[in-house]
Amino acid sequence: MSTSTLPALPGATVDQAIEWSIRLTYNRPDPATRAAFQAWLADDETHRLAWARMQSLSGHFAGVPSGLARQALEKLPEARLQRRQVLKLLALFAAVGTTAWGTRETAPWQRLMADYSTRVGEHQRWTLADGSQLELNTDSAVRVYFDARQRRIDLLRGELYLVSGADSASLQQRPLQVTTTLATFTTHGSRCNIRQYADACRLGVAEGTVNIQPRSGTGAVAQPGETWQVTRDNVLRLPGNAEDAAAWRDGLLTARAMPLAELLDELGRYRNGYLGCDPQVAKRTISGNFNLNDTDATLAFIAQAHGLRVQAMTRYWIRLSA
Repeated sequence: MSTSTLPALPGATVDQAIEWSIRLTYNRPDPATRAAFQAWLADDETHRLAWARMQSLSGHFAGVPSGLARQALEKLPEARLQRRQVLKLLALFAAVGTTAWGTRETAPWQRLMADYSTRVGEHQRWTLADGSQLELNTDSAVRVYFDARQRRIDLLRGELYLVSGADSASLQQRPLQVTTTLATFTTHGSRCNIRQYADACRLGVAEGTVNIQPRSGTGAVAQPGETWQVTRDNVLRLPGNAEDAAAWRDGLLTARAMPLAELLDELGRYRNGYLGCDPQVAKRTISGNFNLNDTDATLAFIAQAHGLRVQAMTRYWIRLSA
């Protein structure tokens, strides 16, 4: 029978088959779970048909770690579309092997697990349940945990700007924290920008104060106007002001004597593909405010202003040279 002639199945039945497949594949089901599954299977012909279709896909998932699969299911218990996205991603990452899963740094996985996320070149803002204002820069993702005792935002990737709310949704004062893989930032009536790199975080405080606590080592308190670099075991005050780091909120990239290679790395965050330069011009310093909403025009301007040539094999492969 061809795929086009297969009978349609109820969406709820497909959901249940996906859920059972993940539970049985990535857990060690006890007798009660197995009995419940058998009862579900026997309950309706459409259940058996949906399960048969799931089994035809089951070989795709052999390489996916069980903990991540369980997190996907627990994170998305009721959204049918998203559960199907879980299924597709399990197959995708199983195909490329377990290495891609090991660090959880793959953008599709992080966006799937996120409560809020942005694509490359996108900038979004939201009002959270406590009244806090959250903005995400390009290619960013966060998870939000609010309960009776805490307000926590996990920065999974990228960069956020946070305006602390007054916790209007709770009778008690709950701390508002941003966590990364390297540190925890506790805000106090703050406006702050936090960016996560591979091995460090950068904090800029525009208003209020932020307590910085690295995973190990001594913390610090960041004051208004300050910028800090944070690693797993160290905090370091940086020169410069916090406003430059948050210029992306206005669609700008502020550069002050920035090497060209670094400037292109920054612009590259807002577009897909390769963006680089020849080693001979990599250390040229450039200053200015550059438009992030039209990076093609920005690159043309930089090239013209600094006597550089734009080599474009495609829109997704651009190199500047002398």
